[in-house]
Amino acid sequence: MEIDYEKTLSYYKKLPLIGEEEHCHCIYCKNYALATNHFPMIVKTLFDDIGLDPKKGAEVSHFYQAKNSKHMYVADYRIFGKILKKPSVSVVDIYYKNDEDYFKLGFEEGHTSDGAIIFYIDAFLPWVLEEDPEIM
Repeated sequence: MEIDYEKTLSYYKKLPLIGEEEHCHCIYCKNYALATNHFPMIVKTLFDDIGLDPKKGAEVSHFYQAKNSKHMYVADYRIFGKILKKPSVSVVDIYYKNDEDYFKLGFEEGHTSDGAIIFYIDAFLPWVLEEDPEIM
């Protein structure tokens, strides 16, 4: 994969933070934005290396709270560049403990009008807000 770092960085600079009014201010998006601080270090480094801000611009979906109190999220980000050679796998397990405690990264190409590659996270993340989502 060849990443256009400057284009990706420029794209994210002008976007609001996830959880802000201009993006989506629901409690689940607010939690996701804070939970990005708990991403594995290798993921944080990768995001830095490709010019992607994990707290901005993602299409975030919250699915449910697992028995272990973690919350399942899928978040789609856009990165710019091109895939030089299609890898044999499009999803990578960063870690996998069980079906309700894992962190995966993946990508899809060719589904956006601006030519971006969709880079996504499928993960169970901690609830870090003081507000209880069950009461909201």
